[in-house]
Amino acid sequence: ATGSSPRPPRKTLHDRLMDAEKALAMAGNEKQAGEISERAEGLRSRALTGSVQMLISDSHDALEKHDFQQAQDDLTAAITIQPDQPILYRQRAAIRLAAGDNNGAITDLGVVLQADPGDPTAWGMLAEAEHDRHEPEAALRAFHQMLLLNPKSPDSDTQLKTLEKARDGQQD
Repeated sequence: ATGSSPRPPRKTLHDRLMDAEKALAMAGNEKQAGEISERAEGLRSRALTGSVQMLISDSHDALEKHDFQQAQDDLTAAITIQPDQPILYRQRAAIRLAAGDNNGAITDLGVVLQADPGDPTAWGMLAEAEHDRHEPEAALRAFHQMLLLNPKSPDSDTQLKTLEKARDGQQD
């Protein structure tokens, strides 16, 4: 034995909900049941609904046809249904980036990072959007944050060089 045993894999949202449901069925009193019930509801609210999942799927289909407006409309509808899901804002930001709407992407990424500041993908997208807007300092700040969260990010050396070159080229 190596002294540090590997941590068990983190339970999925579904497993955690199942555990809460089992605990609720065996709750000893009303107060306990209320707390477990609240926890279960919290877990449920973190899962995307079927209608939201369908809208995401429709959005992907529209994106494959380069129909950026339809793809964005589908995700906006999903956000309307579940505005508390940061992942939806990140997906809409990706569409806006692909469509060249950097300001719209940055607005969505602001929502994501407010709710989930540990999301390296969102920080990487923010770096890309700021780079596209010719804001090299902001792009580098976002990229460095992404690297803090995910030091082994693929192609990070190349991306960092590109962003530094953009910044250094701004000196004129």
